[in-house]
Order: sequence, then C-alpha cells, then structure tokens
Amino acid sequence: MPHQEAALQAGRPFACRGRRFPGLKTWFCKLIGACVLLFAAASAVAQSSPEIHVEAVRGTGWNEAAPPADGWTPVALPDSWAARWPGFDGVVWYRLTWDQPAHAAETGLLLHYLNMAGAVSLNGTPISRDESLVEPLTRAWNSPRYWLLAPPLLREGRNTLLIRVSGLSAYQAGLGPVSLGAPAAVQANYEHERLLRRDLQMLGLAVSAAVSAFFAALWLLRRRETAYGWFALMSVLWLLFGYNQIATSPWPFAGNHSWQASNTSLLLLFSVSYVIFALRFCERRMPRLEGLALLVAVAGVLDLWLAGAENLPTHRALWTLVGGLTIIAVNSASLVHAVRHRGSPMRSLAPFMAVSAATGAHDLLVFTQVIDSNIYYTTMSSYGLLLGMALTQAGRFVSSLKRIENFNTELIEEVNAAKAELAATLAQQHALELAHARIGERVNLASDLHDGLGGMLVGSIATLERRPGELSASALLAMLKSLRDDLRLIIEATGRHDGARTFGELLAPLRHRTSQLLDANGIDCRWQVSNIEALELPPSQSLDLLRFLQEALTNTLKHSGARRVDVTVTCAGAELQLEVRDDGQGFVVADAGKGAGAGLRSLHARARRLGAELRLESRPGATQLALRMPVKTGINEEIQIAIIGNNGRK
Repeated sequence: MPHQEAALQAGRPFACRGRRFPGLKTWFCKLIGACVLLFAAASAVAQSSPEIHVEAVRGTGWNEAAPPADGWTPVALPDSWAARWPGFDGVVWYRLTWDQPAHAAETGLLLHYLNMAGAVSLNGTPISRDESLVEPLTRAWNSPRYWLLAPPLLREGRNTLLIRVSGLSAYQAGLGPVSLGAPAAVQANYEHERLLRRDLQMLGLAVSAAVSAFFAALWLLRRRETAYGWFALMSVLWLLFGYNQIATSPWPFAGNHSWQASNTSLLLLFSVSYVIFALRFCERRMPRLEGLALLVAVAGVLDLWLAGAENLPTHRALWTLVGGLTIIAVNSASLVHAVRHRGSPMRSLAPFMAVSAATGAHDLLVFTQVIDSNIYYTTMSSYGLLLGMALTQAGRFVSSLKRIENFNTELIEEVNAAKAELAATLAQQHALELAHARIGERVNLASDLHDGLGGMLVGSIATLERRPGELSASALLAMLKSLRDDLRLIIEATGRHDGARTFGELLAPLRHRTSQLLDANGIDCRWQVSNIEALELPPSQSLDLLRFLQEALTNTLKHSGARRVDVTVTCAGAELQLEVRDDGQGFVVADAGKGAGAGLRSLHARARRLGAELRLESRPGATQLALRMPVKTGINEEIQIAIIGNNGRK
C-alpha cells in the first residue's frame, strides 16, 4: 500500500491537490514566504539535485506517439528551438536522464513551463498530458507543473523523463528549466513560480475588472470627467490583453495565429486609449496627436488581420514593438509633465507610471529575447497604476470630505454675511421708501393746494379783477370762507374726520362754491348729479375726485372762454362717471399731450391714482372731459337689501 500511494502521488501534478485557487490572504503569505525561502530553496536544490542530462530531437509529424530512435542532440535548458530549427512548427521531444541515489525515497520534480502544449512520462509511465497537442494547441506556456516522485515510479539508478512539446516557432516554442531535488525545496520553488506566473496575473486581471467597472460607473455619473471614461476603456482593453497570461485555449479563434493577431490588436488599441487618457487626465487636448495615434492603431489592426499566417509573426513583432514603445513614451512624457508642473494631477500617478515604464521595457526585452526569460511583469504591475488612480480618487474624496465637514461653518458665516448685507439693504430701501413717501406726500399736498386753494384763488382774483369796486365786505368774507372750506377738505382727506361721509355730502360744498365762482365770472354752470347719495368712498379717493372736478372747472374758467359748462356726476352700476363739457374755444388734444401744463398733468395723475379711465375730446365750441372709475357698491346693495327685507317682514 505505501508503494501504491507513492506511485499515485507521482502520477498526479501538485497543482491538482486543492491548491489551484488559493485565497487572497494565501497569495500574500506565499509572496512573503517565497521571498524568504527562495535562496534557501535554491541552495537546497543545488545541493541535493542529481546531474540531469538533456537531449532533444525533432519529431516527424504532429500525431506521432513515440520519438525517433536517432537524431538526438544535447541541449541546455531553458531551450527555444527557433534558433536550432528556424521556422519549424510541430513536435520536439526532450529526454532528460539522471541517476537517482539509493538513499532518496522521494524527489520533487518541477517543470517551470513548456511552450506551448505537451505530454510528460517518467520511465515509460505517463504522468501528465495537455488537452490538445495539435492545433488549436493548449496554451500551457505559463503554467508551472510540480510532481512528487516516489518508488516504484521513481527507480534507483538511471531514470528517464520524456517530454513531448508541441509548439510554433514564432512564439518561442521550447522547454523551460527543470528542477529536481528535495521535495520541500522544489515545492517552495514551485510556489514561487506559480505565484509569479498564475496567481499574481489572475489577481491583476481581477483588480483590472473591478476598477474598470468602478471608473465606468463614475464616468456614467459624471460625464464631464472624460478621463475616467478613457481609463475605464483602457482598463477593459488591458484586461482582455492580459488574459493571454492565463488563457489555456485559443477559443474563440480556430488557432493560435488568430489569437496572437487579436492579442496584438488589443495592445494597439490600449496604447491609443492610454495616450488619450494621459492627455485628459492632464486636462489637455491634442487632436492631431490623438488622431495620428488612432490612425496608426487602425492601420496596425488591419495589417495584422490581413498579413496571413506565414507573415503574421514578423508583423506581430513589429506592431508589438510599436504598442510597447507607445506605452513607454506615454509614461515617460507623463513623468516629465509631472516634474515640470507642480499642480499637475499626474504627480499622484508618476511613481506608478515609472514602475509601468520599467516593467514595459523589461517585457519588450523578453519579447525580443534580449533577456532570456519567460516571465512578463506588465500585467502584474498594471494594478500599480490602478492603485495610483484609487489613491488619487481617495485624495479627492478626502478633500471633498473636509469641505463637507467645514460646510456648516462656512454656511453660517455666509448666512451671517448675507443677513448683514440684507439688513443694510433693507435699511437703505426703507430710508428710500420713507423719503419717497415724504416726497409723494409733498407732491400730493402741492397738487391739492394747486387744484383746491389755487383754483379758488384764481376765481377770487378773477372776480376782483372784473368787479373791483362792486365787492362788499360780506362778499370778500364769503371768498375767505370758501378758501377755509377748501382747506378743510384737504384736512379731511387725511382720514382724521369724525364719522363717514358720502361722496354726495362732500360734493355739495364744492358744487356751491364753484357755481358761485363761475356765475360771478359770467359762466353758466349746470350740474346733473344722480345715484351718489349713498356712495361712500375712501377719503383719499373722494378728495382726488373733488380735486379732479375742481381742476377741470378751474381750467374752464382760466383758458376756455366758455359761456356755459355742464357737469355730470352719476353712479351707474359699479362705475362712477364724471363729465365736464363747455362751449369754449377748445384746443388741440395732441399738442396738449406734448406740452401739457400743470393742470392737465394733475388731471392725468389723479386718474392714474384712482385707477380710472380718462378721455379728453376738444374742438372749437365743444370740449369734453370724461372720467370712468370702477367702485365697490356691494356693501351699499347689501344694506339696501337688508332694509327692504326688514320692511317686508314688518
């Protein structure tokens, strides 16, 4: 039973022992542990590893099940057969032999990588085989494999490890390093390899997916932040490009040539997005440079898909260099911009872009085989840039949070300042309104004096001028009483009178005085008054109406030369109508509007104040002044109805 369990362990890769998808915590623990144990593991492997002899031979076809008997050539690992067999696509067999010491019961075996698919057997017993060994080949180029070898599969003395590799020369087909030695040391080496080749690559892609979704949502909410939209787009493109590191099949394409054309196309489109993102993040636009970059990318994509399988490797190498150098150029230009401009937002990304530029240069050297390696770091370093964007956003968030925290204080200060400014404005406005009110009162008083006392004085003066010797003391006394009564009208208009008075009661004294004055000056004045006995108006309106009539009659006395004047005052429904008609010489109404005297201006001003309609018509022999003012008669009607109702009940 122990021998069967050991044999079972020897035939099963270590990656299948439930450790294929370690948690995030395990990843970081492995990273730290790998750094600590790396030198110890390398020393232990070197001390306990037997000497391995490696040979290779080219196969004769894609489907052969056994290697050729002759033609074996000694090789050194890692091996890429592009230099030995240029342009060869097919199968190469690798034979590794070593002498196993008798005291070693178990041995760890690590195959760092093989490119692109393969099958492994130990001493004639298969221990591993990829799903597809013919095109479309399984993409196992970045998957390390570990086995724990034990008897009876592992023999004492000579052991032979046979590895069948199916590959394409354009993509560095061959076999990577093979480590053999103490299980603990080889396993630690395997953990390190898997961390670099698979786990960190998957972590980078997962972070890219999350960050691209976050910035896409942020851009949708804030469309004006175009840099976020371009960052989300380039993150998606990088996610698709970086998937090449962990993909195990060329699906959905029919073969690896189409897969590589698609992968390089994604790199070109990513480089264009990276250019535009860097410009937008610096709040700049360069339409010519952006258009040129897009044009180069489109030309590269078309060239890759139209090149054909034979020419694709050369075209792919060219356009990969173009895309990689573009990314390095963007990183370098961003670093220069960050150094020259202290306020540039690119300063927060500068350290991460420097790392990206360094890893990009390293991977280009690996791609061109200047550096003998099979590990690419750009996918792993990509989430450094994502971290930089996250820190930038965190900084902006903290700044906004501080502003929110200080918002109440700032708001209180602004409200207090606004209140003080409003109080000052209101005080100034109140002072202006008070001044305007005083001026208005003075103007109204002047108008009342002009229309009332002024008219009476004009009439009295005219009477004295016509009959200076005929006036007795009683007549002069009557004139003075009329002036007194007119002054009393002005006082009553202030509202400080003892009891309400109808408009008819207020009109009677004015009617009497003006009739006497006009008769004394040879003008026949006839009055027609109706329906105003119960009409009550506010004192200010009553005074304005009386002054309106008084000014109209004064103008007739002073300017018309009339022999007769008719005055009509009537209340019809909800409208009060005042008309003054004379048979004087008349005047041109249009000319009066341009150069109107104080009397006409006063008439128009009172009409506006009363909310009334003023109509003026004049021709020789007939001048008519008409005023139409709406009045509220509801109260009077209700009183009348109530009286009628009471009488009816009686």
